Amino acid sequence: MKVFKKSSISYILLVFTGLLLAACASKKKSDKKVSFMKNLTAHYNIYYNASVLLQSAEDEVRDAYKDDFNRRLEIFIVPNQNNADAGSDKLNEVIAKANRIALEKYESNWVDDAFLLLAKAEYYKTNFFNAAEYFSYVSQNFPKDQANTVDALVWHARSLFALDKNKEADSVLQRAYQMNVKRHRSELNAALANSYLLQNKLPEAETHLRKAISFSKNRYSKIRWSYILAQIQEAKGDIESAYSSYGKVVKSNASFEMSFNANLSQIRLKESANGAQFDKIATLHKMLKEDKNKEFKDQIFYQIGAAYEDKGKLDEAISFYQVAAHTEPGSQQQKALSYLRLAEINFDTLRNYSQAQLYYDSTLQTLPKEYPSYKNVSLMAQNLQYLADRLTIITHERELLTLADMSEADREDFVKQKIKEETIVASTNDNTSNIPGFNPTSNSLQTKSSGTFYFDNTTAISQGINEFKKKWGDRKLADNWRISAGVSNASVDHNIAGATVPLNLPQNNTANIDSLRANFLKQVPTTQAQKDISLNKIKNARYEIAMFYKEQLNDNEAATQELEQALSDYKLPDPKVAEIYYQLYRLYSEINTNKSDFYRQQLIKHFPESVYAKTLINPDFGKEKEAEERRLSNQYESIYNLVQGKQYKDAISQISGMESRLQSFPQQASRFAYLKALAIGYTEKPGVFVNELQNIQKRYPDDTLINGQIKKQLAFIENNKNAFYNRSTALISYDPNEIIPPLVKNKVNDKPVVVPDVPKEKQTPAPKALPAAKETQLAGKETPKTAETPLKTLEQATENIPAVEEVKAVKEPEKPKLINFSNNIRIRHAIVIDVKNVTINVAKPFAALTKHFYSNFAPGSVNLTIRTIDSSDKLIIVKGPFLNKDQAEKALAEISPSLAEILGLKKGEYETFVISDPNLLLINNTESLNQYLNFIK
Repeated sequence: MKVFKKSSISYILLVFTGLLLAACASKKKSDKKVSFMKNLTAHYNIYYNASVLLQSAEDEVRDAYKDDFNRRLEIFIVPNQNNADAGSDKLNEVIAKANRIALEKYESNWVDDAFLLLAKAEYYKTNFFNAAEYFSYVSQNFPKDQANTVDALVWHARSLFALDKNKEADSVLQRAYQMNVKRHRSELNAALANSYLLQNKLPEAETHLRKAISFSKNRYSKIRWSYILAQIQEAKGDIESAYSSYGKVVKSNASFEMSFNANLSQIRLKESANGAQFDKIATLHKMLKEDKNKEFKDQIFYQIGAAYEDKGKLDEAISFYQVAAHTEPGSQQQKALSYLRLAEINFDTLRNYSQAQLYYDSTLQTLPKEYPSYKNVSLMAQNLQYLADRLTIITHERELLTLADMSEADREDFVKQKIKEETIVASTNDNTSNIPGFNPTSNSLQTKSSGTFYFDNTTAISQGINEFKKKWGDRKLADNWRISAGVSNASVDHNIAGATVPLNLPQNNTANIDSLRANFLKQVPTTQAQKDISLNKIKNARYEIAMFYKEQLNDNEAATQELEQALSDYKLPDPKVAEIYYQLYRLYSEINTNKSDFYRQQLIKHFPESVYAKTLINPDFGKEKEAEERRLSNQYESIYNLVQGKQYKDAISQISGMESRLQSFPQQASRFAYLKALAIGYTEKPGVFVNELQNIQKRYPDDTLINGQIKKQLAFIENNKNAFYNRSTALISYDPNEIIPPLVKNKVNDKPVVVPDVPKEKQTPAPKALPAAKETQLAGKETPKTAETPLKTLEQATENIPAVEEVKAVKEPEKPKLINFSNNIRIRHAIVIDVKNVTINVAKPFAALTKHFYSNFAPGSVNLTIRTIDSSDKLIIVKGPFLNKDQAEKALAEISPSLAEILGLKKGEYETFVISDPNLLLINNTESLNQYLNFIK
């Protein structure tokens, strides 16, 4: 038998006493007596292991997260589906362990810690609603532990940030800040910095981020936040501080990618920060030679391009941006940003809009859709597509007109030759792309800045690119070459000289090529009428391009060139010439007064009666017209009231006395005439009323609104002749259904404005997005506004002329659109528990439900989420291995007997049902939820 020394026995007793005290002593004050074993097992057997697992899962999510150093980094990594999957198994295990404490060891002192683990695990699983519910539960139900309360509030705010509920998040953080607790100060200040960044309050964000860095003991967070601090300082214009902060990151133990980008930023800022001359380009070329930077060469090429652009050397900048876009290996996002910069240079500086459109299009092919500026880039591409489409129309129609002047044999030869040339080009491209190892933009050809071999010298490559462009134009090797290479914005005729539209040949299909040739030849205009149609397409496209330059791109120089070219398309006395004269007069008024005066005189000489000439002769012409329209509107309202008051003769008399005034306002005149016809209808026989309607049709054939109404009325009369013509008056004066049409707002017919129908998106405009189409102002003044007219309904013809007297119908409120739910029961279904009070916190029952389903199914196959529906319902949705409706109903039936106890609610306070995945997608508000509940009854 082994004899222990007295000191060893003392040591064992000391350790045992320590464990006893640790277990018995409350982690916080508690009113309940808790058993030693519950605290001991809750802490060491469960909580500690779950914490270790959570930390490991956090590390995996962090390692899987890909930072975008072209933008300001996120202060907190927000998990997404891509990086959340990295630690999903461990997170499920954390939830299972934490649930044991929350539900089985609920008398222990570790319940709030368990709920924090649950919440953080849900956060990293991207279940932000679930996480917010848990964090809210902890902060509201465990006030004695202030450290955990602050931790819960900070994470609650992070969950709300992830849900884009920024105002709610800021409110939660302010509550935490007011508690003035020393624990979690770094995370709290970092969260406050994040809130201020979202409000674009950079000074406040910088202050709190500095505090977060000073309080933090986490090396990873300190380095990350230091990098973000540098970005904020750079955005503020504090270049010296930013340079210093980037330097701290470079000297730290940061990841290589972060250190590389910090170094790149320092190079970019060095000259401005130190005020000394610095060869930025040479330094960047040195970085290209270092093997450690081989994965980031696309970024280095981009920075070289930016450096050349700063020096005003656009040719070199463009060359290096192009190299950056084609460097392999390289990131798709950097490729997109290189294309985007090329697009912006072509749009803003070179004003080469066709080329800009191609680069914007290429940007969209590679830029991730979740990128912040994606919608703005899409808007630019769509607007410039409007220009590209019209340039293509001109090119195509010009080519067809050229073919029209050829003999039939020459035409056939031309098309055959074109097909042959395009076949050779397509074959060459295919063969080149299939050569093993061939990549004209590979690193082996691009990444060396010097050397005797031509392709080792980027300067020589740049010169070669420029020489190629001088001879052949700015042709791209691949990447969305969708319209003619010859098209540019300087002049349409210059652009289309020699340009052709590709035939889009099908490959290896002779029958299809023959069909394509035949279809192309059919488009050739052989008759004069067909040629006139082609010429009109060119004329319209050219004018629309000119107005696009003027109204959308604010490029007056290009607009004047196109408008002067358009004058050769239109001949006097075409009214379009007056419009072009007027636009040229306006455009030249600020840059060339002689030309402006010339077009002014031409307009007055050839079109003295046009609204354009009248506007130039009398600057108050627009105001006078606007005032008269307003007077007419008021008078229409007055006569309208006379008719409604059954004072028909007075109404007819007043309208008859206005005929001379109304001659200058044909569209208003047609509405007065129609109002007069209705008054006559109430006092005269049907035949007189019909004659009045027919006269309006003849006098105002261009008014589609009134004529459409009259056609319906005459058709009704024709179908009900006997009943209608037997009336004593055409319209029954006491009929409550009679509704009189309003004077519809309209502008003068020959207004000096033609705005192209440019495609627009309902998105917040980007800094470089095109402005919305706007009306041209008359002679530098506001275009006259039409007087406001009270809106009244113009009823259908069958209501205006009823066959029998009817009771006036009461308009019912618009019914919600019925949703077409699916009846398919053989697809995946989910279980839904609908808590009827959205204010109830369901964190504790949610934990119990999670434990139940994790116990009965593999944790990885089950996902529980919380969703709020408007301000009425809170749904707990359980998705699992329920492949059909029966399986979901069986799983629901197993838990239903104990559900009221789990939820702590009475049966009327919640409802359960199963729903297929497609139907669940349709539930997005209270109305859709109610419709589904009625659907399954």
